[in-house]
Amino acid sequence: MKGSMKKKFLLLLCVGMMLTGCADQKPGKQEEPEVYSLDLGGQVQEKETGENQASTVVGAVQTEEDAAQQKQSEEDIFKEDTSEEDSFKEGAQQEAPERVSDGGSTSDNKNAQDLYTQFLNNEVSVTVGGAYSQNEYRANNLERGRAYTFAELGQYVNQSYFNPEYDEKTTYDYAQYTYVGCPDSDSRNLLVKFVGLDIYSPGDDSFVFYVVTQSNGQLYLTDEYECWARSLAEPYRNGLCSTYGSNGAEDHYSGMLAILSNGIETSIYDTEIVSGWCVRYVDETIYHEFFDENADVPLVVSIYSVGEEKYYLYDLSQCTDEQKTLCEAYIDRCRDEAGINWVTDKQLQDAICERCSAIGVAYDMLEQKGMVEWHQI
Repeated sequence: MKGSMKKKFLLLLCVGMMLTGCADQKPGKQEEPEVYSLDLGGQVQEKETGENQASTVVGAVQTEEDAAQQKQSEEDIFKEDTSEEDSFKEGAQQEAPERVSDGGSTSDNKNAQDLYTQFLNNEVSVTVGGAYSQNEYRANNLERGRAYTFAELGQYVNQSYFNPEYDEKTTYDYAQYTYVGCPDSDSRNLLVKFVGLDIYSPGDDSFVFYVVTQSNGQLYLTDEYECWARSLAEPYRNGLCSTYGSNGAEDHYSGMLAILSNGIETSIYDTEIVSGWCVRYVDETIYHEFFDENADVPLVVSIYSVGEEKYYLYDLSQCTDEQKTLCEAYIDRCRDEAGINWVTDKQLQDAICERCSAIGVAYDMLEQKGMVEWHQI
């Protein structure tokens, strides 16, 4: 009986406690228990629950959207910057002049260099230009419009300078090449030299060199220079070329020419220097009025051809006083009666400067030539 009463008492106590708890609970928002967890670093962290957790999720979603928008915005800016850069590049390419014919740009220079190398390696041919000079004294000339490989050009040299029926020697000794600039542009031409041609005498180291240029991806043979005891052409790194020669003891010539970007030579000036009886070339009629046929005339005259004009300089340094008087009278007669244009060196240099300007060559290049370096093939 007592045990039964005890159980009833305990049951009533539990029910009362439950009713008391429900009465204390406020309607509406319910507080959720705080839950804790242990992170990997060993620190206790409070886990968000209920609305706090929902708020965190919403904030996270908003953060991801903001990040996506920021990323998209950055991508748009990058694209705009890239398009502006591409537009600038395209504009620069359109504005840059295309100098295909003279290889003025860096890429064209590289293309020309590749073609030159291929020619030297006997991989591509060179076509003889339409303005290539034809020499009447030769039995055969390079045929205009015909293509030659390097080996075929060498065969042509052998056939032109050696005769197997009469000569023990039948081939040139060796070949060389060098590159020269173009005085009218920033492109380059190729020079190919064949040495040991015995033009004047056996073993005279005479040679011929050819000018090769490129235009529109094609190589052209444009000129040649035959060099031996009485005729010499000396090319320079900047594309200028000095010429020297002799028609005899008292008649010598020299000159300066430019090998332009089209491979064609253009004269800057030519000079004939005469002395002794060759002074009669100035004006033969007046000469015979002053000097005997066999007279030793100490006057030296330099005759310059600059463009279409001729300029004359005289040198009296080897004359005695008596000879100077006679030579000065001859000079005056030539000026007054034959119209000889005697000038000072200053006047001559002014004329040469004008000639350089007319053909697109800087005048100071005449003093900045520099010797070329030949390479064995």
